[in-house]
Amino acid sequence: MIRHHRLVVLALLSIALLAAAPAPAPPATPPAPYQIPPARYPAPAQAAKKSSEVPASVALTRKLPELRFTQIPLGDAIDQVREATGANIHVNWRALELLNVTRDMPTSLNLRDVTARRALKALLDETGVGDFMTFYIDEGVIEVTTKEIADNKLLTRVYPVEDLVVEVPNFAGPTFNLQQSNTTSGGGGGGGGGGSGIFSGDSNTTPLDATDKQQRADSLVKLITETVRPEVWRENGGTASVRYYNGHLIVTAPRSVHEQLGGKI
Repeated sequence: MIRHHRLVVLALLSIALLAAAPAPAPPATPPAPYQIPPARYPAPAQAAKKSSEVPASVALTRKLPELRFTQIPLGDAIDQVREATGANIHVNWRALELLNVTRDMPTSLNLRDVTARRALKALLDETGVGDFMTFYIDEGVIEVTTKEIADNKLLTRVYPVEDLVVEVPNFAGPTFNLQQSNTTSGGGGGGGGGGSGIFSGDSNTTPLDATDKQQRADSLVKLITETVRPEVWRENGGTASVRYYNGHLIVTAPRSVHEQLGGKI
């Protein structure tokens, strides 16, 4: 009897322990695939950028209806020209700081119906040291910097000058001769005398060739080396060169020289 009672107690304890045990955990689910987190900064819209970009040479010729700045930072003024033209404009602020020109320099400008090229020049002039600053196109980018840096590289350009050295013939016209003219009629009522008329029939068309084409070309080269930044030419101890060949001037010189010769850099 006592043994049976013990078995009943053990059975009840087993049932209690089973009831108190935690339910089995459900089968583990596979982890979700790794998701790449979104970029902190949105990627640039490449397609939109390409469609809005304008070649630098075209952008500089674009007319701007109105530019009205009143004491705004120079950097903001250049940004407005950039947005109005769609061009790539890079400003070498480190170089400009050597001229005491900073992006925060206040600038005032009031222009209407001018090209972007003229507007940029006016902005540089507003700094007070515009003669020491310039801008040029380099691989599709309008680079704003100092003339000293821009002139570090020599560029070669070919200029047609055939019309400046061509030989112009000097055609001799008829000779006006009063002495040979028959101004009075004879007593016998004779007709015109045998002398020539007022305008002689001399039609000599031999050109007057005081100097040949090569001499005129040499004179043109000398004029350039003596008047356009004389210190940069080899003849005067510099590194630039200019020579005439077959109706063209071949000029290897800094950008500022080409600008004075009329080349758009």
